[in-house]
Amino acid sequence: MADRTLRSAAVMAAGTVLSRLLGFVRIALLAAAIGTALRGDIFTAANTIPNSLYILLAGGVFNTVLVPQLVRAIKNHSDGGQDFTNRLLTFGFVVLAVVTVACVLLSPLIAELYLPNELKDPSRASERASMIMFVRLCLPQIFFYGAFVLVGQVLNARRRFGPMMWAPIANNIVACASIIGFLLIYRVGDNPPTFSGGEELLLGLGHTIGIAVQLLVLLPYLKASGHTYTPKFGLRGTGLGHTARLGWWTVLFVAVNQVTLVVVTKLAIAGSASETPGAKAGLVAYSTAMLIILVPHGIVTVSLATAALPQMSALASEGDVTEVARLSARSIRQTLAIVVPAAAAMIAFAHPITTVIAGYGAGKNNTQLMAYTLMALALGVVPFTVQYFQLRTFYAFEDTRTPFFLQCVIAATNIAAALIGVRVLLDEDHLRFSGVVLGGAYSLAYLVAVLMSRSVLRRRVPRVPGAGIGLPLLAMVIASVAGAGLARAVLTAIDSVTDWSGPLTSALELAIAAAVMLPVYVAVARVLRIHEVTGVVSMVTSKLPGGSRRS
Repeated sequence: MADRTLRSAAVMAAGTVLSRLLGFVRIALLAAAIGTALRGDIFTAANTIPNSLYILLAGGVFNTVLVPQLVRAIKNHSDGGQDFTNRLLTFGFVVLAVVTVACVLLSPLIAELYLPNELKDPSRASERASMIMFVRLCLPQIFFYGAFVLVGQVLNARRRFGPMMWAPIANNIVACASIIGFLLIYRVGDNPPTFSGGEELLLGLGHTIGIAVQLLVLLPYLKASGHTYTPKFGLRGTGLGHTARLGWWTVLFVAVNQVTLVVVTKLAIAGSASETPGAKAGLVAYSTAMLIILVPHGIVTVSLATAALPQMSALASEGDVTEVARLSARSIRQTLAIVVPAAAAMIAFAHPITTVIAGYGAGKNNTQLMAYTLMALALGVVPFTVQYFQLRTFYAFEDTRTPFFLQCVIAATNIAAALIGVRVLLDEDHLRFSGVVLGGAYSLAYLVAVLMSRSVLRRRVPRVPGAGIGLPLLAMVIASVAGAGLARAVLTAIDSVTDWSGPLTSALELAIAAAVMLPVYVAVARVLRIHEVTGVVSMVTSKLPGGSRRS
């Protein structure tokens, strides 16, 4: 079972790696085209809102509740879950269409919700108008996001994990093409605070079309998985009422999460909108740093959790609590074997990382504050990873009520720390550091949450042999600090004799850091007998030419 989970995760991880790389190419192109200060914040906020609203209005149910329901339908229904799935898809598509139309009609009000007071002054009407137009152009993404996740969850339930991870590549290609067109058509040297109508259409529609293409790429795989979609209306007798009751708590869960996102977005934009001259860590800095820390999450955590959730759901339905505990703990340890050194590398090499990703064109002078933001967020990568798996364990038992209350703790901690940090501790001259403070608030919130949720989970899943993560985590931290510390010392020595700056030299710095850190991490892991690390190394080397003979 463990080998099957790893194989499924490997397929998903391969697609996610390429998708993430293209995603960072998109960020680099955007940084060169519109910068990473207020102009970039306006577009970033507008392009983020559709996904946020989708998650708020429907995504929580689609993402977390439906997989266990679909697994049970496929396993227990005489038709292999065909009727259940068709009714579910039809209902979801209709709901998404209604929600999308309503949101587009309300786009001015939605845009105002995310704007900080600094941009509501009449003198800044042009910036506000650009934000509203971008929101209107991007909101149709809600339907395409939702339909993509619905179809993807059906595929996941049928153990076809790869397509959902590979399809976003098409989205990134289309989005990159729209930005390249922007760079070819419009001048970027002046970098004014607002956009022309043509610029808004090209960027807004380009990114919306990218999400639509992502959905279209996924559709052929649905039939290939053995499911033929036929629209079917009516929910009575399907058992979806049970899904709806489970989904109610998930809706509340994501609602609390989205309140946090609104607050963080407003505070981040406020940092870029401040009148203080110089570099600023606003929404682009925060969101870019967030995307960086989510690389190991998307490649490893999501892949392993997605592959493990159907298995945990099946074990939970059979009442095998012991195996649920072991599978969950094993998946966490396997994930942390990669996530822990990744987090250490983000802290040790933050500035070269942000320079490689965003140090181009209009954004080249804003990488240092982005690096500080990355360091603050990277402190929360490990607790976020553990919390992600712990929530999936609750979902395997069809418990969506407990995660809601845990999310309330996360939201309250994050919002309180963010408001105090930005509005109380930062004065007008230092408001440009808002992204850094918000990163620290995020990390603090997940540290508090993981400690609380772990104690709560013990009531459902007792301690069993082979289900511990504390000592392996400590050993991974020691190995990671040793590797990152030595690599940082090597780079410091190089910097003392050579003045390196710019994306290309930063990329070389990262290559040197990796060449030093990784062998040290693996060597220390072997000494400390961290079996998850040696297992990952064995799996990788077995894929190399001659690897099977060596292993």
